[in-house]
Amino acid sequence: MWSYPERTPGRPRVIRTDIAVLYVGDEAEKQALVLGEPDLFFTTPAYDGLPLVMLRLDRVDVDRLTELVTDAWHMRAPRELAGEG
Repeated sequence: MWSYPERTPGRPRVIRTDIAVLYVGDEAEKQALVLGEPDLFFTTPAYDGLPLVMLRLDRVDVDRLTELVTDAWHMRAPRELAGEG
């Protein structure tokens, strides 16, 4: 998970600390989140085809954020660290 580096052509990137980018399982999961909870999840063309979704941090509670970050970590962590090896 990381903060969204918003880009305006011809200008430096601006780090948006109110938006996070996190890994999801695949494109189908991404679309399910974006379509099912559009007030919380969204994407941009820069992330087309990637298992990444954007999250409005001011609209998510701590328990849900913890679940999302934990799931994203398990998808990317080495098996030994994730307790699967």
